[in-house]
Amino acid sequence: MQADSDEAYSHDGFLGGRLRLRQPRVGFRSGHDAVLLAASADPVQGGHVAELGSGAGVASLCFLARRQDAQVTGIEYDSALVALAQANAAANNLGERAQFREGNIAGLFGDLHMVANSYDEVIANPPFHDIGSVPEIDHESKARAHIGAAGTLDSWVKCACALARAGGHITFIHRADALDRLLTVMHRRLGDLHVLPVLPKPDQAATRVLVRGKRDARAPVTLLPPLILQDADGRPSAAAEAVLRHGAALAFGKNGG
Repeated sequence: MQADSDEAYSHDGFLGGRLRLRQPRVGFRSGHDAVLLAASADPVQGGHVAELGSGAGVASLCFLARRQDAQVTGIEYDSALVALAQANAAANNLGERAQFREGNIAGLFGDLHMVANSYDEVIANPPFHDIGSVPEIDHESKARAHIGAAGTLDSWVKCACALARAGGHITFIHRADALDRLLTVMHRRLGDLHVLPVLPKPDQAATRVLVRGKRDARAPVTLLPPLILQDADGRPSAAAEAVLRHGAALAFGKNGG
């Protein structure tokens, strides 16, 4: 897709420059959270992953760069971002395995026109904040990505479960201080929940969590060792570099998730 003015877009490198993706300079922009989310997906050989709220396609395309056997379908409300994500896929030679489509995740599932229970995994980066909990955001697309209404999180988990096959995995990334609410919502429909805290430095509290659950499972919650992004001196940790720069998968599968 050619923008009206290319100055409205940045050209950002991900996975150590393996991907070059265009993102709006103003509005919602993806960063480390999207790469971490991509690293959580590890379906069976030839698997198909769905991403809720795919934006410019960063998480979906980071996943495809790692898993050359897999496919991704991204769902995004903003039609301009849908077109941008598809263009990003084509520009990085991933267009044959990536499909981005417009849809309202919080709306009726039938309106998405997607086949229920057909995806091996579903990943999502839902709106992190509730209306009234943060200052208003003037940019419509950015506001929609960051601020949800009452019941938004439940709607997103419900949609993810409708898309995932029996025994399929669902992973959400969220603020660490929202972990109790995320666990409550996910536990209604998923079991075998694995929680991965993400810490900026060893002596700091977690700022993000990834929670991965399994459909049709009843195992209890497992708290995994944290992913620490930087050492005490601010240097990237080896574990973070493996994921954020080299495209490694997170260790959910090795921990039974």
